Amino acid sequence: MKIKITVLILVLITCLYSNDQVTIYNDNFSLVRSSIDLKLSKGIQSYFMDDIPMTIEANSVIIKPLNTGIEIFSQNYEYDLANTSKILEKYIGEDLEIITKNDTKFLGKLQFNDINTIGIIENNTNKLILVQRDEIKNINLAELPANFFLKPTLHWRLNSNKAGNFPVDFSYMCTGMKWDVTYNTIWNDDKGKLEINSWVTINNQTGKAFNDTKLKLIAGDVQRIKKYVESRTYDKFAVETTNGSAPGFAEKAFHDFHMYTLSENVNINNNQTKQLRLFPTKKVNAQSKYEYKTGSKDVQSRIKFINSQKEGLGLPLPKGIVKIYKLDDSDNELEFIGEDNLDHTAKDEEILLTTGNAFDLIGKTETIKYRKISPKIQERDMKVTLKNRSKKTKTITVHHNLYSDWSILKHSLPFIKKNATLINFEKKLEPNEIYELTWTERIES
Repeated sequence: MKIKITVLILVLITCLYSNDQVTIYNDNFSLVRSSIDLKLSKGIQSYFMDDIPMTIEANSVIIKPLNTGIEIFSQNYEYDLANTSKILEKYIGEDLEIITKNDTKFLGKLQFNDINTIGIIENNTNKLILVQRDEIKNINLAELPANFFLKPTLHWRLNSNKAGNFPVDFSYMCTGMKWDVTYNTIWNDDKGKLEINSWVTINNQTGKAFNDTKLKLIAGDVQRIKKYVESRTYDKFAVETTNGSAPGFAEKAFHDFHMYTLSENVNINNNQTKQLRLFPTKKVNAQSKYEYKTGSKDVQSRIKFINSQKEGLGLPLPKGIVKIYKLDDSDNELEFIGEDNLDHTAKDEEILLTTGNAFDLIGKTETIKYRKISPKIQERDMKVTLKNRSKKTKTITVHHNLYSDWSILKHSLPFIKKNATLINFEKKLEPNEIYELTWTERIES
């Protein structure tokens, strides 16, 4: 049941214009900095700042006066959801009028309200009247409670040595705003080229719009103490996408992370998803890789490249999702062939993207013979059958894990020891070729 509450007088809280600078971090939090003017009278007073997000971390607020003359003693974070119960909670002892569904009117001072009943002392009779909530049509209040805040508000108690405008730097942290990256790529395996374009997606669910804002993004895993944050839902969802002539991001190392600064100011509306280009389209030298892990039944199809300037890229890459497409020559249309997660990757590092399992490549692992040489020594004769049912020559890398102290006694192909527990074999297969890879391994426990 909905009860209509009529409020005759509203308390207005001053909203200040500010120039924002927003730095967004990967882990769903942001640092906001503003230059604002406080219009103050002389002496000790209260000041209400309501141009803030509902997700502000009040204990992170820093207020730095740009000249002397004001002192801030205390700060309260105030925010009341506008509903019947919240308003009535703060209206105890005040006059109100209740109109029931049969148009009976009660005038009196509110004594209490609960989920079922509202109690008032009637003005004319001094009787305690209990009105059932489901019988109420309307509640009329003289005014909104003075201590009721419809918007998230910081309440400052401060002292000013004179009246006037006082410029301050105002900064805080908030949750509810995050950014991530999507890399859209087009793979040309015949030419060994991977075309990459990148989109930064910014999602603002802080409860505040940021207009004409200087925007920075920090890529990296910044340590934060995890706390429970109440989840919220939002109704609006808008997408704003820039075109190819849009401003770009300038990248630089910052402490042990990387910072991306947009060349022009931007608007980020509340409940909006905005997309901006991270860097211009690049064409990178790359190659196909096929990998088989012993014991599995699938051969993975992968794309390998070096994130270097020599190979066509050479940029610090924030973590994100890589979507991979390939051109269908028959109709010149792009088709989706897979996606993978990319972690934060420094320049000159190797990148391996998995598109999926190769349909025409087959691997099968068998233990041919097992021998126990002694209580602590055992041997196994192993076989991996590799099949290439495609019309192209393919090279498959076989990954095999070992444990304890091991040695390879004999093998049909050379192997590479990658680390203490991993060896690799590599075999080029012609179309329709079948190859049986064999080796004997000894394990000492």
